[in-house]
Amino acid sequence: MPSWYALAALSDARDATKDLLLPVDRGRWLRLALITLFVGVGGGIPTGGGNANVSSGGGGMPSDLPTPSPPEIGSAVAIVVGLVLVALALLLLWSLVGAVMEFVLVRGLRDREVSIRGPFGEEFRPGLRLFGFRIVVGLLTLLSIGVPLALVLLGGIGLSPVLLVLMVPLILVFVIVGIVASVILGLTTDFVVPTMLTEGRGVVDSWRRLWPTLRGEWKQVALYVVAKFVLGIGVSIAVSIVVLLVAIVLAIPFVVVGGVLYLGLSAAGLHQAVVFVAVPLVALFVLALTVAGLLVQVPALTFVRYYSLSVLGMLVPELDLVGVDRPEEDGDDGDGASDDGDDGDDGDDGDDGDDGTNEAGVGGTDGESSSPGSMVRSAGGGVAYRCSC
Repeated sequence: MPSWYALAALSDARDATKDLLLPVDRGRWLRLALITLFVGVGGGIPTGGGNANVSSGGGGMPSDLPTPSPPEIGSAVAIVVGLVLVALALLLLWSLVGAVMEFVLVRGLRDREVSIRGPFGEEFRPGLRLFGFRIVVGLLTLLSIGVPLALVLLGGIGLSPVLLVLMVPLILVFVIVGIVASVILGLTTDFVVPTMLTEGRGVVDSWRRLWPTLRGEWKQVALYVVAKFVLGIGVSIAVSIVVLLVAIVLAIPFVVVGGVLYLGLSAAGLHQAVVFVAVPLVALFVLALTVAGLLVQVPALTFVRYYSLSVLGMLVPELDLVGVDRPEEDGDDGDGASDDGDDGDDGDDGDDGDDGTNEAGVGGTDGESSSPGSMVRSAGGGVAYRCSC
């Protein structure tokens, strides 16, 4: 029965995670939390805003003032387009930083020493290549989904049973394309990034380097993909539960402080000041919850990435960055031991046979009759059986 890397790597990942995170080093945990913000297992950009209410003071607007006219359509479109472009630029910048952080994370896990400033500059070019590869895969995925959908919608087919019939294969295509793209991007993050870091290759060249192994060990890789998916679901559920509990604990002091301030300001008649007190409290709570949530995700991210590196090390020993023991080594050692034992027996038999023959030749002319007896006494029944044959 074969040994499955996806199962054997769980214990290696657990041990490596404990070695890295325990005892607790505050600086290491905070740096890992910052990396988590960009590379995965949750994370995001907390956003906030406020509304300023300005009282009119004198009642209604004087009738002699001109009624404000709505903005021109061209100006409104320009504003919307500008906001979309700014948001897209920020998203691309965020993705670029996240791609570079992938290499920073793998270096930290490999060296057991997490640093950001130096590795970020050194790994910027590989991160830029990874960023470009992800953009290309994303665009191809969108084209694979958008083009067939546009052909159906722009083909003059209205809401009819024909449209419903055509949507069924389209949905299947969308699902297949989405799964394939997710697997490609996932294997790129898990296996290609460590290959690029170790051997100094590009993204495509690293894929060429790994493809023969992935194809030859397709059963191991398929089980890893499924196990990684299930593991991701389990980790997400666990992290969500812990973050929810942390949010409840963190909310208690903020609610108490906010309630006391609200009662005090209300008693003093400063009702409008409640807004100026509530907004900083809410912002501080969101910030504290974000930091706490990232810290909660640090063990999850570390374990998941060590799991991927462990499987990679089992698949390709030359790319073993964490020092794993391949499950086949036990089977190989056993086979090797039996092979060595067979070879040793053969060697001993051969030597004994030669010695017996030589001694017979030296001792006298009746070496043929004395040789088998000597071989039975020195080498055991195996040789006697072979000689009798």
